[in-house]
Amino acid sequence: MELMEKLSYSELEKHLEIQETLVECIQTLYSDETDFGVSISNVLSLIADFYGADYVSVFEFHSKDREARCTYEWHSPEVEKTDTGNEILYLDELAYMVKRLEENGEVFIEYNKIPSGSKYLLELFDKWKLKNVLAVPLYLDGKTCGFILVDNLEKNIDSVLFLQSVAAFILNNLKNHESFDHKILTAFSGTYVTMHLVNLLDNTFHGYKCSEHIEKLLSGNDSFNYKNASEQLTFVMKNIVDPDFLDGVLKFSDLRTLVQRLGDKNIISYEFYGKVSGWCRASFIPVNRDSDGTLKYVIFSVQRIEEEKRRELEYQQILRNTLGEQNEIYAEMLQAQSAGIFSFKRESHEIIMMNPAALNLFGWDAISNSNGNIRTIFSKMISEKKDAIIEKILSLKHDSPEYIYEFSIKKSENEMKWVLGHAKCVVLSNHEQIIINSFTDISANKKMETELFYLSQTDALTKINNRGSGERRIELLIKKGECGMFCLFDVDKFKSINDNFGHAVGDEVLVEIAKAMKKAFRGNDIVMRLGGDEFAIFALGVMDEKIGAMCIERFFNAIHMINIKALRDRKVSVSMGAVFTENEGESFDQLYQRADEILYQCKKLPGCQFSFYHSPKKKAKKE
Repeated sequence: MELMEKLSYSELEKHLEIQETLVECIQTLYSDETDFGVSISNVLSLIADFYGADYVSVFEFHSKDREARCTYEWHSPEVEKTDTGNEILYLDELAYMVKRLEENGEVFIEYNKIPSGSKYLLELFDKWKLKNVLAVPLYLDGKTCGFILVDNLEKNIDSVLFLQSVAAFILNNLKNHESFDHKILTAFSGTYVTMHLVNLLDNTFHGYKCSEHIEKLLSGNDSFNYKNASEQLTFVMKNIVDPDFLDGVLKFSDLRTLVQRLGDKNIISYEFYGKVSGWCRASFIPVNRDSDGTLKYVIFSVQRIEEEKRRELEYQQILRNTLGEQNEIYAEMLQAQSAGIFSFKRESHEIIMMNPAALNLFGWDAISNSNGNIRTIFSKMISEKKDAIIEKILSLKHDSPEYIYEFSIKKSENEMKWVLGHAKCVVLSNHEQIIINSFTDISANKKMETELFYLSQTDALTKINNRGSGERRIELLIKKGECGMFCLFDVDKFKSINDNFGHAVGDEVLVEIAKAMKKAFRGNDIVMRLGGDEFAIFALGVMDEKIGAMCIERFFNAIHMINIKALRDRKVSVSMGAVFTENEGESFDQLYQRADEILYQCKKLPGCQFSFYHSPKKKAKKE
């Protein structure tokens, strides 16, 4: 967060663009494990789009022959293709470029700045019609084993870190085709000192990033027979957790009850004191689910929180001192604290003090306009449970347990701050009851949770709901009594598009269809990709065939507007089956089966066709 706060708005936008594109590259590398070449090609196209480039190529060194051979490439369909795919570059002739790569980890060369004596490089620029190139190395065992070359860049020329990050992922895939979950761990592990991946389906436990202490534990305990993840996790916790905290940690890390405890949460955490690491926070974070919604992978992580805990303990010590001293000392000591603290009298709601951090959190304007009304101050918090949180804080008594709550506050147009609050009613030495609220900034953790949640809920290619998240949302709405129209469709003759125009064009078709879905349907409707060229829509509240037909025709009009140059004169069309919900007990599978039945009939007709499913009972009534 400190880095974020120092960035200007334009810099922040660029930072987020890099992060989003990097995540998209990670997901794309996993999107088609059966055809790794397709995945690499799609990633290279993302790189080209980020830099506005004409060509992106992967060259691998063959040290025996002193050659660099192009093993993967992507080129813009709008430019004339050169024969880089079979190109062999000679390392001796590229000495200048290779030296810069090894020394600086990057090289950017413009045509008019090619150093004298680099005749071979100049010939390549002329041959490939290049204005500039950006290259970053591929490293293997500490040595340069190749490079990624981006040609004719138009934008983001100074964003070399993005290309270096993608290069690391590409190299990992070239080596061993890592799983999607491992890539997520790689992308997000920087925040944690210890991180493990737990497969809940087969009860396995894989250490990804370990502290030195845990590594020694695991490597030095050859006699211990790990039967499953539960035993391995228990063994680790018993050896790193202080005995006073062990019972609570073992309950928290119990995988048998984890799915139930996680529920729909993005993260659950537990704080403990470690034998070696001091104060730590253990967390379980859902990563992804199977197509039926079953939670498959979770990340188990441990963070050191010494600084955060130090502030909390200082606050508690001040509170203890306050209870034995006069209110003047209490106010003076709390005023000096950097953590946000806000206290008021329990009966009259008179504000006793707010330190500068709390004043800044809620805003000076809110304080000055509140006229002592506590509800007005707290009204700035953003939470679905805001009213309940305020009521709970105001109703605290001296014998009530500490109340912990969470909310966000919009600090500016481009900044949202997430806050963890602790509220407790205490009795001062003059017998007056006050409610003390302390606040901790948890924005960094929330950002991590949001990104991981997005990865687990979203289809990598189209950026709409994936099958698992879409199913869960639809079934939850039906259980709540919400009704609607469920539409199932697929792309007509999609296989021939892939066969005749290539998978990259096929992917572009799927992306454009997802855009048409979002354009034609409302924000509260659920649009999802089920897999391949199969999609589904749940139009909330639509229960009339006339209105349903209007919605579908609006979508078909958006489909007709799709214009992909590579398809030339060929138009995209879909076939759709639609069904209306009938009762609260319906499942997604029931809706799918009825819609699929009528979709099969529509596939026999040419062009964009749709029809509504009518149950046998309704047909009989009409007859």
